[in-house]
Amino acid sequence: MEKLTAKQMAENILKASKDKMERNVKDSVFCDLFSMPEYLLQLYQVFHPEDTETEQDDLTIITLSSTFIRAMYNDLGFLAGNRLIILVEEQSSWSYNLPIRMLEYLAETYRRYLEQNGLNKYREKAIPLPKPELYVIYTGERSEKPAELSLKDIYWGEGSCCVDVVVKVIYDSVQGDILNQFIVFTRVFDEQRKLYPDDPRKAIQETIRICKEKDVLKAYLEREEAATVMYTFMDQEKAFMMTLDDVREEGREEGREEGLEVGRKEGREEGREEGAIQEAVRLYNEEMGLTPLQIMRKIMDRFDLSEDDAKSYVENTLGVKLELEMV
Repeated sequence: MEKLTAKQMAENILKASKDKMERNVKDSVFCDLFSMPEYLLQLYQVFHPEDTETEQDDLTIITLSSTFIRAMYNDLGFLAGNRLIILVEEQSSWSYNLPIRMLEYLAETYRRYLEQNGLNKYREKAIPLPKPELYVIYTGERSEKPAELSLKDIYWGEGSCCVDVVVKVIYDSVQGDILNQFIVFTRVFDEQRKLYPDDPRKAIQETIRICKEKDVLKAYLEREEAATVMYTFMDQEKAFMMTLDDVREEGREEGREEGLEVGRKEGREEGREEGAIQEAVRLYNEEMGLTPLQIMRKIMDRFDLSEDDAKSYVENTLGVKLELEMV
C-alpha cells in the first residue's frame, strides 16, 4: 500500500459522502469563520505560536457532522501535522461532563481515521495516530474558572484510573488575536440581543457596526455572507421556539384525546404538559446551550410557570442544583 501523508490521511476521513462537511449558511459564525483557511491558520497560531512553518495548505478540517453529538453543534476539528485539534464553543452553558463528550468525539474521529485509511487496529505494528489537543471556548459568566476539565475528576469512587481526558478551557486570549476577536464578537452579539429582544435584525446590524468600529473581525464582517449567517442563525432560533410550541400543543392534544376516559383526563393532560416542559428544558440545554438559570427563565415565560415550579423542572430534568440566591 502506498504510504500516505498525514494530510492525505486526514482528507480520507471526509471521503464518505454521508460524513462530508457541508459548510453553508446553516452553520454558525464560529463554523463559518474558522472554515476559512486564513482564519483557521490564525487560530492554530494562537495555540502554537512557536510553529512558524505550518501554512494554510497544511491544515485539514475534519469536523464531524453535528448530528453525531447534538450538544456539540459549534465544534471544529482539524489536523495540523501530527496534531489533532478539537475545539468546542460553549457560549453560555457549563458542564463538568464535557470530557465525556470529548472522549466520544475523539473516539469517533479515530474510528473514522482508521476506517477511511484502511488501517488495521489488530495488527502487531503500532499505528501512528495524530496527538489530540482538546479545547473549549467558554464565553459565559462564571466566578470559578478552572483552566482544565479532566475526566478523572468525575470518576466515582476512590483510587487511580487508567483513562483520562483533559480539556483546556479558554475564557479569553491575547488582545487582538483571532480568538480574542471572536470572543469579543460573541459578547457584543449577546449584549445586542438583550437590548433588542424583539428586533433580531437590529441586534445583528448593531453587532456588525460595533465590531467593525472596534476592529473586531472587521474583514470577516464586511462580507455579505457574514450577515447572512447571522440572520439564518436567528431564523433557526425562531424556528426552534416554534418547535417548542408545537411540542407543547401536541402534548396537550394527546392529553385531550386520551382524557376522554372519565376520571383520567386531567391527569393525562398534566402528564403531557410535564413531558413537553421536560423536553423543552432538554432542547434549551442541548440545542441552544443555555445555562440552567436561563432555561428556568425561558420556561417560566413559555409555559406560564411559577418560579418554584420552573426551578424544580430544571433541577429534576438536568440533574443540577440551582442556588436560591441565583434565582
